Amino acid sequence: MRTLPEFSIEDKSAIVTGASRGIGRVIALTLAEAGVDICLVARNRDELLAVAAEARSFGHKAIAIPTDVTDEASVEAMAQTALKELGHVDILVNNAGIAVVKPLIPLPGLNPSTADNFPGFFEPYSVDEWNQVMDVNLKGAFLCTRAVGPHMLERSAGKVINISSVNSEKAGRYRFTYDTSKAALNRMTKSIAVEWARHGVQVNAICAAYVDTDLIRVAMEDQRLKTRILSEIPMRRLAEAREVGLLTAFLSSSAADFITGTCVFLDGGSTA
Repeated sequence: MRTLPEFSIEDKSAIVTGASRGIGRVIALTLAEAGVDICLVARNRDELLAVAAEARSFGHKAIAIPTDVTDEASVEAMAQTALKELGHVDILVNNAGIAVVKPLIPLPGLNPSTADNFPGFFEPYSVDEWNQVMDVNLKGAFLCTRAVGPHMLERSAGKVINISSVNSEKAGRYRFTYDTSKAALNRMTKSIAVEWARHGVQVNAICAAYVDTDLIRVAMEDQRLKTRILSEIPMRRLAEAREVGLLTAFLSSSAADFITGTCVFLDGGSTA
């Protein structure tokens, strides 16, 4: 069977943050299936170990390093351990992210049925909630990129892929901190891409629409919300986590060597 060698990422090594569940788990497993050695990063050790076992079933190395991506010392230690265990890091996927779903301040007459799934929905947004979202979604990507960047620049090779969102461009209801953090992540993607472009390291972002994960499935139990979400996507379906993983694999390959500073929208046409 003939293959295009430029699309191969076999024998590469990757760090994937937020890899214990959801999109991050699927990205990690997709890369492992493609022949990549994986360093799985998240806070929950037991969940990481379970994903690492799945990844190893593809015949490649998978290590789990419990890490708080918002903590500088934790991230630096993770990066050093990953380099020691894997030998080199070709790919960094900054996927760790959270959302606190609520309006900035309570809105007159607002009483959505979905609020039951989000504690504190009818309380003003707190500084702690703001900091939590910004720390995980933005500071985490900054710390991980800074920790792994010197290794990539020294080797004049590397791929940094930030998992962003269509909400970086298209505002969503009751998630202004999430939207703001992802817009900033896109700008950080472009800025670092320009700095590193002449040094063989590409930096890109994937801006996905709603992805079919456990969290979204809970929200879509509300039929009105499900109808509204799907009506905003011309293809009338959610993205599959596997599709995010496949796009990550492409951006990790040499076929994407001339793509940098780009925010690729995987959104079924919703931002068109």
